[in-house]
This record gives sequence, C-alpha cells and structure tokens, in this order.
Amino acid sequence: MSAPQSDFAAFAGAWGAYIAWGLTLVGWFVSHRLTTARELRKERKSELDACAKIAADLVGKARQYYTLSPTDNKSTELEAQIKFDLYRLMKRVERLEAAHPQFDTEGVRQALMDSLVGDTFESASRVPIAHNDMLLVSIENDVHMLIDQLEDGYIRAFG
Repeated sequence: MSAPQSDFAAFAGAWGAYIAWGLTLVGWFVSHRLTTARELRKERKSELDACAKIAADLVGKARQYYTLSPTDNKSTELEAQIKFDLYRLMKRVERLEAAHPQFDTEGVRQALMDSLVGDTFESASRVPIAHNDMLLVSIENDVHMLIDQLEDGYIRAFG
C-alpha cells in the first residue's frame, strides 16, 4: 500500500465513525427544519382557507340580510350570525398578520367592516335592497380584496 493510501486508511479508521455521525446529525437537522417549515406552511394555508370560507359565507348572509325587511325574524337571526362571523374572521386575520407581517390587510379589513355592518346595519328603518344593489356589490368586492390580499401575503411569506 502506498503512503497516501495508508494515510487515508489511518484517517478513515480513526475519524470515519465521527464523520458518519456528524453527517447523520446534519441530515437530521436539515430534515427537521424542512419538515417544520412545511408544517407551518400547511397550517397557514389551512387558516387562510378557513378565512376565505368565512368571508364567502358572510357575503351570502349579507345578501340575505339586506334583502329582507328589518321586521322579518330571519333578519334578526342573520344580524347575530353576521356579527359573530365577522368577529371570528377579523380575529383570524389579525392572528395571521401578527405571526407574519406579509399578511397586510388592515385597510381592506376596515373597508369590509364598514360596508358590511356600517350605516343601516341593525337599523329598524333599513329598507330592503335589491340583489344587485351597490352595497352588496361593495361587500363582494371587499371580500374579494381581502381574500386576494391574504393569498398574496401567503405567497410573500412562504413563496
């Protein structure tokens, strides 16, 4: 055996086990980091999807609410549902923004709240509106903008 081969054999014999353990530990660390990042992405995507579903449900409830007379019993029930769902949606979005600043929806959230529960909401003098009224179009547009900004924030945060 030549001198370089015997030197390598001596080195490999003495340090081979340490190198193997070192590479194994590095591999475990990298695998853990990738798995943790993937799980976080999945959790945030699930939260984003839940927000989109609540927002879409709010559009349907708002459409029903604003086209009913304020004296209709269903109207009172819808008021409570809209307030509850809107609160849940805003809290979920705020938590996303707190965890990841890339989810910046402050202006859109405020616009949605203003159009959804502004002016005539819970008013006994509210007049039922048509299904194509500008208020309902505004609510739909604000929901679309919120969902778009959430999806854009997800892309900015997680690529």
